[in-house]
Order: sequence, then C-alpha cells, then structure tokens
Amino acid sequence: MNNPSRLAARTVELARELFGDNLIAAYVGGSYARGTNKETSDVDTVVILREADSASEALFAEQFRRLHRVAGLKYEHCGEVFDLPTLEGLLSYTERCLETVPAIQQSACYLADCPLSIFRKGDVVWKMLEEPKICVYDPDSILNPLTERAERYFARWPMPRIQIHKGHLRLPDGSRQEELAASFAELEDTARWAHTPVGIGLGRWFGSDLVWRAKALVGQPPVTEPTADPTACPLPDADGDLAAVLASQCLATPVADTVRSPR
Repeated sequence: MNNPSRLAARTVELARELFGDNLIAAYVGGSYARGTNKETSDVDTVVILREADSASEALFAEQFRRLHRVAGLKYEHCGEVFDLPTLEGLLSYTERCLETVPAIQQSACYLADCPLSIFRKGDVVWKMLEEPKICVYDPDSILNPLTERAERYFARWPMPRIQIHKGHLRLPDGSRQEELAASFAELEDTARWAHTPVGIGLGRWFGSDLVWRAKALVGQPPVTEPTADPTACPLPDADGDLAAVLASQCLATPVADTVRSPR
C-alpha cells in the first residue's frame, strides 16, 4: 500500500473496524493533512473512544504498526488513541499547567521533548486538534468544538512548533527520570512495545491521576522565570517553585509526592 492517501484512509478504516460503536471520532492529521509528508513519513492518526478498551487498542496498535512496516514508513507510535474522559483530563490539566507555570514553555520538558512530561504530551494532542484533518470520521460532530478550543488555546499561549533542543535532553544521572525513560526505551523491541505513554492504554498515564497532580498547582503563584538550562531536567536537584510545579507534571514523580498544601 504505497499510495499515501490510501494509507491514511486505511488507518481510519482500521479504527472503525476494530472499535465499532465504541469509536466516537477518528482522523489523520500531521504532515499528511498538511500535505508536507515525505516518502517515509508516519501517519498521525487520532482515535477518540467512548471508553478504554485495552484489547482492541492493542490489536489496533499491532495492525497500525504493520501497515507502516509494509509501506516502508517510519514508525514511532500507534497514533493518539484516547478514551474521551482521558482526553478531556489531559487537555484540562495542560491548560491548568500553563496558567500556573508559563515558564514550562522554556524548560527541557518542552524544548527538549522529554518523554516524561505530561505537559509535552498534552501540547502534542492540542496541536493535533488544532491542525488540518483528513479522512475524518465524526458522526457526532465532536471535532469542531475541540478544534475551536485548540485554536483558543494557542491564541492564548503561542508556542514554537519546533522544539529546538529535541534530541539533546539530559536527565539527572541515577534519577527516577533517567530510570523511567530508559525503561520506555527498553520496551521498543519487546512484546510490550506499546505499553508506554506513546502507546496504548493512555488512561494509565493521563487518567484519573491528573486530578491529584493538579492539587500541586492549587494556590501556586504563576512561575515565569525559566530554568537556566533548557536542555537539562532540573529535577530532582532543583529547588523552588518551578521545580515543584514541574514535578507535578512529570511521569517519574509519584502522585503522592506532588500533592502540596495550598498557599
């Protein structure tokens, strides 16, 4: 299947076949929707479900990866497969995070594309909602309000579309951050390749725990001073308000450690 348009359409067809009535909406965004895809570009497919379904999500991920490999395309993740409550939780948390710590835009969490950053993941999803869409399946017309919400998000918080320090992230030696990032990398060539924050079952990473992580932001005055080094993770050694807020949105930080008393 070397026809790019056909491949993009096939990923949405696959979602419809595998998720059935549980599927709320699906579409292709990214370079295929912008018309800037290259011969080896992966297909950025967004899938929104009524509720999580790990078995069907795992099957979708395997077949999605197979489509890419047969077509000789770059493959990095199985698209963005969210159940609606998890999607809403991630979007709301990302909004709250920016309100509290606009300096996160200048941190390694974002500029160095840290895989442990909940904010970075939320920003990726916001971009997918705001940008052009093709092969759209949206019987309940939920995408227009989500797109409009994403447009308001970026109007309020403009962000660079190129993360200038991507590939140069430095995590503290021996830290939980370094250990967790390494564990994700180790799964890439195993049977559990999709069980990371770019895989399936995203409620595990971006679900109800965000309610508790948000407690770390309550009463926190806006933090506008960036970190000294936008390529280096400032945790766990940094002190002060910025470190505390960044910790609340780091997957390597246990939820219990993020809850703080309001000021």
